[in-house]
Amino acid sequence: MIRFLSETEYCDTIPLLTACFGEDPEFIRDYYGDASVPGDVLHCRIAVKEVDRKIVSMVHLKPVTAVYDHAPEDRRTLPVTYLMCVATDPAYRHRGYMDEVMHFVTDALLSEGAPWCFLIAVDRQIYRHLHFIHDWDLTPEELELLYADDGLTKASARLLNASHMEYPDRILSGFVS
Repeated sequence: MIRFLSETEYCDTIPLLTACFGEDPEFIRDYYGDASVPGDVLHCRIAVKEVDRKIVSMVHLKPVTAVYDHAPEDRRTLPVTYLMCVATDPAYRHRGYMDEVMHFVTDALLSEGAPWCFLIAVDRQIYRHLHFIHDWDLTPEELELLYADDGLTKASARLLNASHMEYPDRILSGFVS
C-alpha cells in the first residue's frame, strides 16, 4: 500500500531513516521536532510504501520557497517541493518500491498544480528515468537550509506543470526558508 502518513505517524519513519542514513539523534530531534511540544511537528508530508504494515520505502515532501530573479527589478518567489529522506529498507531494495512511491508523489504534486519538484541525490543517475533531469549547483547556505549531506552540492529537478513556469536551471537564484 502506498499512502501519505498522518502527522501522528511521522515518527514511524525514524527506523527507516536510521537504517538508511545512520543514527543522528541531533538531526532527528531538529528535523522531526519534539512530539511533547504542541505544534512542534515535522513540517512536511511523508509518502510511504508499506508491506505487511511495515514501512519499507518513503519520501518526505518538504515545502520550500524558490526565488527567481528575472531582472533586478523583477524578483519572484514560488512555493516548490523538496523531496528528501528518499529511502528504501535495504532488505526491500531492487523491487521497484521507490519508483512506485516516486510516481505516487509526482502524480499527487502534478494534480495539485505544483510547477516542479527537486531532490539532492548521492547518485543523480538513479532518478533520471523518473525525469529528474534539470541539475544545478546549490550554494552553501542552500545546502544547510535543505539538510544536504556533506559532499552533495547539486540538485535535480523534475518539471511537472511546465506550461506555467520557466526552467529552474535557467532562472532559479536560490531558496529561502
